[in-house]
Amino acid sequence: MNKRVIVLLVLLVLAIGFYYFYTRKPLRTFSTDYSDFSITDTASIEKIFLASARGKQVLLTRINSKWLVNEKIPADERKVNLLLQTMHDIKMRNPISEKEYNTVIKELTASGIKVEFYTKNKLLKTIYVGQETNDKVGTYMMLDGAPTPFVTHIPGFVGYMTPRFPTEAIKWKSKLIFDVAIDEIKQVGVTFPQNPDESFVIENAAQPVLKNNSGINVTASNNYLKFYLSSFVQMYGEAYDDLYTKVQQDSIAKLPAYCVIDLQRKNGEQIALSLHTKKIDQRTKERYDEKGNELEIDAEKYYGFVSGEPDMIYVQQYNFGRIIKRLSEIKLMR
Repeated sequence: MNKRVIVLLVLLVLAIGFYYFYTRKPLRTFSTDYSDFSITDTASIEKIFLASARGKQVLLTRINSKWLVNEKIPADERKVNLLLQTMHDIKMRNPISEKEYNTVIKELTASGIKVEFYTKNKLLKTIYVGQETNDKVGTYMMLDGAPTPFVTHIPGFVGYMTPRFPTEAIKWKSKLIFDVAIDEIKQVGVTFPQNPDESFVIENAAQPVLKNNSGINVTASNNYLKFYLSSFVQMYGEAYDDLYTKVQQDSIAKLPAYCVIDLQRKNGEQIALSLHTKKIDQRTKERYDEKGNELEIDAEKYYGFVSGEPDMIYVQQYNFGRIIKRLSEIKLMR
């Protein structure tokens, strides 16, 4: 066998080996760089870009210590912090098997989420987030430029991390409705359009003043009125609606409200929350009354519309019950 044939055979073997090693199976020995998904200094991150394989994308930017969605909408700080904590704590659990490789790559290509982390406008790290493992406690991920994905997890956390990387802007939007300290409040008005006699206004003064729908002063406990006015701090909606179209949401907003809470600040700013009753649906937990009759109206949640905001938000009775009060209830408080 001449030297030329030998060289050609060697090159052929090397080519086949290269193809098999890098394309058909994951690396069995790998650089730690390819499995190091964590970011130690998450405080330095100033921008996060997320994009799905289906074309959805969102930009999170930190400006003056506040996070914004697409550079204009206040972000849900708790959700951003959870993502940053995730990136701090994440670890490689194990390499994927040869059997899994093609399937995982295909899923990452079809439905994966690309996430870029920036610090001072410099790209720090890019990862591709896939779906959960069969045991539901691992997440397939791959670093940009890596030859193979890995299974990642957070030690001590039972579950997978994909839901922490949504690519819809509304999923990142802040759900904070009221966050006003009592000394910033001028007055609060609560209106029941279908039962106006239960409507009232509380004027914030050294001694708060309660007035009925006709503007007449009503005797009430000063301690309770102060407690009521101090209740408008860190009040969040549950979630923005993802079931109804914009046309359907607008139709709900045009229906008579159950209750309207109107807060006026001393600086002139006004925040109005309009609450509408919600019918029972598949998500409702409390579906029957004490006699076993099926309820029509959801006692747990309302449809909510905040002044100046285009999106419908769900508001829980559990969180907002302390301010959804009728005049007759307030007069009984001591």
